[in-house]
Amino acid sequence: MPAPASPLDTGSGTGSGTSAAVNTLRFADPMDGYAYDTNPGGAFWATHDGGQTWSEPSFLAGKDLLAFGTGAGYAFALVGTCQATTGCSDMSLERSPVTSDDWAPLDVTFPAGAVPGAGLAVHGPDLWLSLSTNEPKQTLLASTSSGATFTTLTSPCLSGLGGTLQATSADVLWAVCPTGTLAGLMRSTDGGAQWQSLSTGTPLPNSAILAPSSDTSAVLGAGSQELLLTTDGGSSWQNVPNPLTNGFWVWVGFTDSSTGTALSSASSAPAGWPWPNGPLPQQVWRTANGGATWSGPVSVG
Repeated sequence: MPAPASPLDTGSGTGSGTSAAVNTLRFADPMDGYAYDTNPGGAFWATHDGGQTWSEPSFLAGKDLLAFGTGAGYAFALVGTCQATTGCSDMSLERSPVTSDDWAPLDVTFPAGAVPGAGLAVHGPDLWLSLSTNEPKQTLLASTSSGATFTTLTSPCLSGLGGTLQATSADVLWAVCPTGTLAGLMRSTDGGAQWQSLSTGTPLPNSAILAPSSDTSAVLGAGSQELLLTTDGGSSWQNVPNPLTNGFWVWVGFTDSSTGTALSSASSAPAGWPWPNGPLPQQVWRTANGGATWSGPVSVG
């Protein structure tokens, strides 16, 4: 099958029409990639020939994709059926070699009342799964063996409020944890056993986005047009020269310690925009020095 026949997701997970939507494109290597959406009803597609053909693996079997990650030659998918009032049922952590679609559930004991929390972070054979439970803090399941065994730790994020969790090595993890009013910025240097609060000197909105490029460097989207950079593990932060004249940052990511990409969205529809009540125009930006400066917008047409 050629490219996935799925609309882009604007937030609902179902896109426009009857086809399930996608909002993420991710490649584990030049040949093996995934197009998916973790919103309810989202699609999941895989390619193993560099994007020439795509297929829909059957492991979801009517469930929702809740979190996804790749590392050490494996793809990991947290799946389940979740309801806002009753939590999640039939939740499982599935694993497959990235070179094929041989999905099978891992032997994971989920804590009582578990629902997706701060997500899934993978770095090589190390992975962390943060789940909201009946406890005040989320439960953090950690593995150093690609999911063969897990230990139970405490996540820095509050149960029921989500968050994002990212790993830059086997030891260092970064987290942004909403609190209901503002967000907390956290970092661990021992694989998630202990966490330290980081301060930028200004309050962080719950929508703050964090993009670590190494164990010590990260870019933080702390406001509508503001980018901050740390190169000392979050001890200090500097304002990054901002190329935006209108809009706000919606995503930042790094492929290595130097090369990164950012996506911005306009704050309002410009004159002549054909969808005044639909998705706003977005732009792509690039950095080649770890986020110190950004250039663009990059032409993708």
